[in-house]
Amino acid sequence: MRRLTRAVGLSAVVALTGLAATACGGGAEAEERPAKSSAPASSAATPSSPAPVTEKPAPEAALLKGAAKVVRPEIAPANGEKVGVGQPVAIVFKQQKVAKELRAGIEGRLKVSTSPQVPGAWHWNESKGDTRVHFRPEKYWPAGTKVTLDARLAGVKLAEGTAADRDRTISFTIGDSMVNTVDLKTHKMTVVRNGKTLRVISVSGGDESKGFGTREGVKTILAKEGRVVMDSLSIGIPRNHPDGFYGSYDYSMRETISGEYVHAAPDNAESFGKENVSHGCIGMSTADAKWLYELTLKGDVVQVTGSTRPKPMDLFGNGYGDWNLTWEQWLEGSALGVRSGA
Repeated sequence: MRRLTRAVGLSAVVALTGLAATACGGGAEAEERPAKSSAPASSAATPSSPAPVTEKPAPEAALLKGAAKVVRPEIAPANGEKVGVGQPVAIVFKQQKVAKELRAGIEGRLKVSTSPQVPGAWHWNESKGDTRVHFRPEKYWPAGTKVTLDARLAGVKLAEGTAADRDRTISFTIGDSMVNTVDLKTHKMTVVRNGKTLRVISVSGGDESKGFGTREGVKTILAKEGRVVMDSLSIGIPRNHPDGFYGSYDYSMRETISGEYVHAAPDNAESFGKENVSHGCIGMSTADAKWLYELTLKGDVVQVTGSTRPKPMDLFGNGYGDWNLTWEQWLEGSALGVRSGA
């Protein structure tokens, strides 16, 4: 029986995070784990008339003329994209530390405007040599929200001798709410769109008995990659090994940089709804995978529950694990706290 691993080609989002893709469910272990008290954000829409937010004043950002090193931050999503309700605004300073005493001034230069108004907050993280700052609301974005980031970072000091390179503005739109819940115990995926259950799909997840469990918690779709070539050699398993394989899989949607996908897996058809046999991917019939692929946007939510040996989703650096932090935990990583979205 074939079992799933990694894509040979890397998507743009893999380049953004700077990690090598490995096997389905394999690769780098989580550097940080969600706190036991953490709870995924609900999919309930933020009220259209939010309570007034008193923003903490931002200090002046430190500027650095003639910096010896200039860093161009990478920003997601792209300008003009339509994305799912779980997509954060993500800014990555690749292989660059950002001094903590400078972060409040930098946050003050990162203006997020939303229509309708949706308050949110930035959160800083350092992992694998990168510094990330992500913006998200308390709950998933309301469907149809228009978001604009005005990043006025030209010449802003990041560290001694280092500055950001330019100002940038991006605008994107939140599409329909898509929140998919995978129960590894019942081997079912429940697809909920705009609060309505559209389909319950029989699936097969990662084989926990062999250490290939699917990461538990909230993830988002990072990229829709279509047909993906998967090869067990990428995790050191020979193709002629009982757990080895090589083949193409259709309607593949990436959830983690380390190689978890949702995709068609017709060679595992006898396991759908019955057992978990993959290396971490969520497999389903070609018909169900095609149907889901056509409905899905980058940033749609996939929440995994029911593990017998839980392997929590990485919070940062392996995709978007942002929603595994409670709102209180999220605010602990912010220099300025809640911003109004106005």
